[in-house]
Amino acid sequence: MKNRFAASLLAVFLLLAFWAVPAAAAEGRIATMSVQKVLDNSAVAGEARRKIEAEFEKHRTSLQREQRELEELHQEIEQKSAVWSEQVRTQKERELQRRYREFEARNEDAQLAVQELEQELMEPVLGALNEIIDEVGRENGYDLILEYTMKGLRTRTGLLYATDSLDISIKVQEKLDARLGDE
Repeated sequence: MKNRFAASLLAVFLLLAFWAVPAAAAEGRIATMSVQKVLDNSAVAGEARRKIEAEFEKHRTSLQREQRELEELHQEIEQKSAVWSEQVRTQKERELQRRYREFEARNEDAQLAVQELEQELMEPVLGALNEIIDEVGRENGYDLILEYTMKGLRTRTGLLYATDSLDISIKVQEKLDARLGDE
């Protein structure tokens, strides 16, 4: 008897819970936005991205030249090692190893420099973006703002469908550019 009463009580509770959740959700305001879309379309984020890409390109060009030189030295060792003395061959192999270690160190330094620049330039943008999302949510009475990158089954955020009228990405991007563009 106790089990039937508990089961009945649980069923009534679940029924009320399922009935109350849609009613509460209907009262709330929901918006969606794509952080990627905002950053892709933002003039401020675009300028930061251009500076980061320029820094990356500067290092890439230098490292590619150095890598070609290492490949040429390696080919020279392979082609001429048969005619060189043991001492010359050993010396060239050591030089190749030393230069390869130096190349790896410069490569790591270049990656670190690009990462530091990216952090320096993007941290203020992302900080302002976070504040703007909060402001837009409060100003427009949103109870929930969901992030999406793609809609549908290929989604990376779990949002399978939302009408485009819920998308506030452009509004957020415009506020971001207005705020950081004045600085």
